[in-house]
Amino acid sequence: MAPFVELLKREGLKVWFYDQDMHGGPALKKQIADAIKRSKHTIACLTDSYVTRPWTKFELALSTHRDPAGDTASTILVRFKPMTGPVPEDVQHLTVSDLTDQRNYDRTYERITKLIKRPVVVDQAHLEELCQVPFQSAEPHVTLYRIRRANEALSTFLYRREIGELPPDATLNLIIGQLIVSGKLPREIMAALAIMQSLGNIVVSDRIDDSPITSASLVTPLAAWRELSAWTFPEFKAPDVLADVCELLPLTAAGRRIPDTDYVITGDAVSRNSHGPLHPGHDTVRDRPVSINLVGVAADHDDAFFAEVARFTRLSDANIVSPTDAGTVVVDGERRCLFLVLPVVDGGSAQAITEHHGTLPPRAAYELCLGIARALCGFHAAEPPIAHGDLRPANVIVGTFGTVRVLCIGSEADVAEGRLDSFLFASPQQRVGAPLTPTSDVAALRLVLHYLLTGEYLAEDGPPLGPGVDPGGVLDKLAECATAARACAILEAARTRLPAAPNLASVYRDYMRKKGIAAQTRPPVEPGVVLVGSYPVDARRAWPLGEGLVLVWESGTDTLAILDDIDVVWRDTGAIAVRRVDIGRGRIAVGGWDGAVRYFADGALVASGKLDGAVGDLRLIGDDVVAGSWKHSLWRFSHDGTRDELLDVEAGVHRIAVANHGERFAVADLAGGLSIYAGRRRVSHMPGIAMAADVAYAGSRLVVLTDDALISMGVDGAIGLPERKPGGVRLRPGASAGDCTLVVASGPPRSVEVWRVDEADRQLRIATFPPGTDVLATVGDCHLVSTPDDGYAYWRQGTERLHWPDAVSGALSADGSWVAVCRPGKVELYQDVG
Repeated sequence: MAPFVELLKREGLKVWFYDQDMHGGPALKKQIADAIKRSKHTIACLTDSYVTRPWTKFELALSTHRDPAGDTASTILVRFKPMTGPVPEDVQHLTVSDLTDQRNYDRTYERITKLIKRPVVVDQAHLEELCQVPFQSAEPHVTLYRIRRANEALSTFLYRREIGELPPDATLNLIIGQLIVSGKLPREIMAALAIMQSLGNIVVSDRIDDSPITSASLVTPLAAWRELSAWTFPEFKAPDVLADVCELLPLTAAGRRIPDTDYVITGDAVSRNSHGPLHPGHDTVRDRPVSINLVGVAADHDDAFFAEVARFTRLSDANIVSPTDAGTVVVDGERRCLFLVLPVVDGGSAQAITEHHGTLPPRAAYELCLGIARALCGFHAAEPPIAHGDLRPANVIVGTFGTVRVLCIGSEADVAEGRLDSFLFASPQQRVGAPLTPTSDVAALRLVLHYLLTGEYLAEDGPPLGPGVDPGGVLDKLAECATAARACAILEAARTRLPAAPNLASVYRDYMRKKGIAAQTRPPVEPGVVLVGSYPVDARRAWPLGEGLVLVWESGTDTLAILDDIDVVWRDTGAIAVRRVDIGRGRIAVGGWDGAVRYFADGALVASGKLDGAVGDLRLIGDDVVAGSWKHSLWRFSHDGTRDELLDVEAGVHRIAVANHGERFAVADLAGGLSIYAGRRRVSHMPGIAMAADVAYAGSRLVVLTDDALISMGVDGAIGLPERKPGGVRLRPGASAGDCTLVVASGPPRSVEVWRVDEADRQLRIATFPPGTDVLATVGDCHLVSTPDDGYAYWRQGTERLHWPDAVSGALSADGSWVAVCRPGKVELYQDVG
């Protein structure tokens, strides 16, 4: 073996040979391990004794562990002597070169040396200097020339290190082209090389005057160069200024507090975007969860960053994550970084999901880009319009049920410094420093779609994608698209033509499973009360909607969605500020502070509209919904999607009560008046009867709750004498057609009672609850209450059946058999089968 080693050394190869380089001191195995770690290749000199000795067996196992498939020839097997035993089973899949036959020795030796990458003698100091030179000029044209010169040296070095000796008369284009197709570089590094190549071609082809070369247009190309040189020489990589910021913050019981602010970082980073790491956090003044983004911009860019934040805080859109606050992290008098406060960001970044899943199925990719396009509509509709300017998967959040939200990221060039991906997903106009426009955002959307479908960055001269990858031909259509609204139409049409699965929601669930987070079926938690669904979504409120369906009002997006098991059946296109809700059998009506009305039946949205002013009240009546606003509007929405405007309520709608049979309903206005309607016409109006806290029908008799009394009115309009009922809180429809339910808070000590009021004006107490309880919904002997510990509980027949101390909201179905509960990070649906 010694002659073989000498031959290798004459080839100019640096060789560690155990017989010559092993020495006393450190343990034998440690010396072998260190040598293998420092070497590109290990030549295993196979003999009978080699495959049986413990330290050589250790050496072989350690070497093959680096490349078990043998793709990079890091382990080369050579037989130096005839062997009586077999080659070890673990390496039998590798080719064995045989040097025992002297007739073929030279040819075998040549084949072995071809497997070995030639060492490159590198002047590290010179290369380090070249890597830094492009950053040392304030003149853009000089910077561009220096990038070309440095890239030529670095690409040559990479070729020798990754492929071998340069071919004769190799051009820079050939060198970079071979590196790109070699498959030995990460795709972002290949993209950076392509960027450097295109910039270099501008210099050598005298096209430098074709496009304006400015400091702004070179910001992200310099970031690409920084990324390329840092990957080549990791020791050149600049330290992550945000890596240790959290450890420097004062530690409290709640988490790491940002000094002199109301915010606490409560956990490790959940993702990383263009700004930096995104952490879960808490707003201690408002006592609510938030997300906190640490931002690593240079101190002299602070003003530009805060100006960007001011532009974004005024945005309100379900598909946009708008910041609520921003500030500076100062520890011990030293500025460390900036921070951005966002609403709770629930989900994973599109970048993380694609890294786990790989390329996305066409429908999932179209749905993700559709969400981005909808967000762009919100950006571009602002006054003045806002161009996002940094669309890329890391800045897009995918939620549990396929929701898509775009983070507001500063688009100014000085704020974007250091973002290689920002350049890779930028339009050609952006790459040369042209001003951002809505059209450039749409062009970036097309680049994102190409990446999601192929896993590759779109090259200007790349081949078209076939129908197997892009069955809707969306990439070609987006190439001619100038507006986000048109992009929405293209993507919506393309996704609806594809099968319902696999979709974005299923891709997200697969991502969660790979992270070890999967929904699990739970056993019954109480005899008679069964958990039938657990939905991993953070919601403000949720309501049962028939068999196994639940309507949720999602936190963060403030959108309504219908969930079935782990799929999203329907999702609203915009946010809604929920104010009033009425629940029937398999039907739900929702009214918002902005006048929005949504009517759901049989697991679907059947009618929607918008009133003038906040919804005062709304009620289900027959197959329709009657809704009124504080600004006098009164409308009837039908099951078939039509709607009729009824006679205005001049004093504004305060409460609506619907008779338990027929088409009769009453409207209490904000001035104490009362109007009675039959079908679509008003049959009577009685101003100034009493200021109603609530109204309900008990059979044909209308019951009015004032501040301290009950007043009832017959179908003939006759009004009974007020009956004192101090502590009356609310009226609700009863369990049967002939009664209604009254909730009364009495005390001290304050206890809550539920009374049944029938058509004959008789009252019967049917339930009493402990002090501190509030009855939220009651159907017969089933009750949903809030508890003194700020949780929720379900009662039936005078007994507490389930208690959720951490619940934030709950709802009871119209028949009392279904309960929807919102708990931190999930919605649960229970059925009382007892």
